Amino acid sequence: MSQRQLINPAGVRPPHPIYSHVQTTPLSPTTTLVTIAGQIGVPPDSASAAATFGEQVEIALENLKKCLAAAGATPADIIKVTHYIVNLDPKDKSRLAAYTQFIGDHRPPSTVVGVAALAWPELLYEVDAMAIVHQK
Repeated sequence: MSQRQLINPAGVRPPHPIYSHVQTTPLSPTTTLVTIAGQIGVPPDSASAAATFGEQVEIALENLKKCLAAAGATPADIIKVTHYIVNLDPKDKSRLAAYTQFIGDHRPPSTVVGVAALAWPELLYEVDAMAIVHQK
């Protein structure tokens, strides 16, 4: 079996030097666990987060899709998703349209966590995911 691999895909804002966006961990010769963390609403060519919550959600999910692709996965391979939302209002369903478009017909376990703050003051949303890729 091959070793764990760290991936920082092109087209996603470079991570802080203390972490990577993606790690792949072989579980068997044909199965790989993909863990992805820290996907935020910051465009790849910017040092600032998008202005609105909705824009941040869309960018973070697009970044998540790029991270999955870099590991040979798609949203259909996701086995767990966690959404972190600053000042969560349980009645606000604005994230759902972007997430539903991203995930398609797949319905993996998903958790929404309300938080007081994220790593930067302007961040309103962050997403992480785990996926399993089966090679044929």
